[in-house]
Amino acid sequence: MKLNVNTEGWTKDKHIVLAVSTGVDSMVLLHELITRLKDSYTKLTCLHVNHNIRPIAKEEEYFLKQFCKAHHVELYVKHLDLSDVIEKGNSIENDARVARYQWFDEMMYELKADILLTAHHQDDQIETIFYRVMTGRSTRSSLGMAYQTARASYQICKPLLSTTKNEIRDYQVMHRVPYYEDETNTQNHYVRNDIRNRILPEINENAQLATDQLIKLKEWHDEQLEVINKEAVAFIKQDIRKSVKTQKYTIARSQFLNLRHSVKMAVLDNLFEQLQITRSITEKTYNEWFQKLEGNLTQCTLYTTDKWIIHIAYDKFIIMANYDVKHFPIQITHPGIYNYSHYQIDVKHDFPVGDFPLVIRTRRDGDKFELNGMEGHKKISRLLIDHKIVQSERNQLPVMVNAQNEIIAVGTLYLKNKYEQSIFIRDMGEE
Repeated sequence: MKLNVNTEGWTKDKHIVLAVSTGVDSMVLLHELITRLKDSYTKLTCLHVNHNIRPIAKEEEYFLKQFCKAHHVELYVKHLDLSDVIEKGNSIENDARVARYQWFDEMMYELKADILLTAHHQDDQIETIFYRVMTGRSTRSSLGMAYQTARASYQICKPLLSTTKNEIRDYQVMHRVPYYEDETNTQNHYVRNDIRNRILPEINENAQLATDQLIKLKEWHDEQLEVINKEAVAFIKQDIRKSVKTQKYTIARSQFLNLRHSVKMAVLDNLFEQLQITRSITEKTYNEWFQKLEGNLTQCTLYTTDKWIIHIAYDKFIIMANYDVKHFPIQITHPGIYNYSHYQIDVKHDFPVGDFPLVIRTRRDGDKFELNGMEGHKKISRLLIDHKIVQSERNQLPVMVNAQNEIIAVGTLYLKNKYEQSIFIRDMGEE
């Protein structure tokens, strides 16, 4: 008997590494790799994590060392200390997984290895799909595990994903593969164990039901996700205005709201991945944002990190760098090109000498300027509202004041007629 081991993830010239626990799944895969598949790679190494929780862990480690030694396979062992987590009464599952993969990352780099293999099989896949569907984790990512995933410097492959647990057990019996049974796998107070040991077997007892239909659901779901992501990527490329200098992404509010709900989430997920916003945003939070976008709010900050601000600004939905740089006034005594905030100000040689020195500063309470072509003045605050300038940008605008203490320019929004040919202002952040 031979197993359905998918070896498409590596070639003969690769150094493969197997994460082995001494359980039947990983021991059977190891047996296949050192027998039938021994010519499918250039080198095989094993990694074993001793969690130091179960009394038999020490015996398992010794057994694996002897097994690998007998078959001339290099083995590395990591001891984890999870006592703090256990003392606090917390679940060790996530902490253990994070610690394992941190060590795997270190070892794969140190070994200069190419592929890390894990022994997840089809029953694990069905369990994962069921768990993700029933816990509401099905809308934004794949329902199940992928055969191949990328880490920083290597690939992870799951070559047994199309192999059932029964096939693995049959192989073990036929080839007398030694292994250890983890007794905690039978304890149903863990949700995943309850799904594996009680719920899925009960479903399969019904002749009209079959849990392997979940595999088909995953395949269909993956196809739909691909369609959604293509639509999201196209929207980002075509309909989002990006300013490299100011690190600002501007989305037309109405266009965004016209997207399907799933595409809206995919647009944000893709953008946040590009911007390396690693904090996961829940679907509930997204729904709250979408409700605010659909409402009558003119300005509202939705989310802030140390690097990014996400907010609503009139008819726009904006993601921009979180920087609040204080700009100090500068004095200009002669023509030239000057930079202030993300603006470039070109004072020409024909600028009236009597109006020097010029001062460039940010706005102040009560600032007013003379209207062009009509009598009267207007407050800068009103000008900013009329032009729907977002709050964060208002403190970046350069205000130019001449020697007579008159405001003669406000960013690119206002320029006194008298200076139309002698001052040119460009917003470099828009380029």
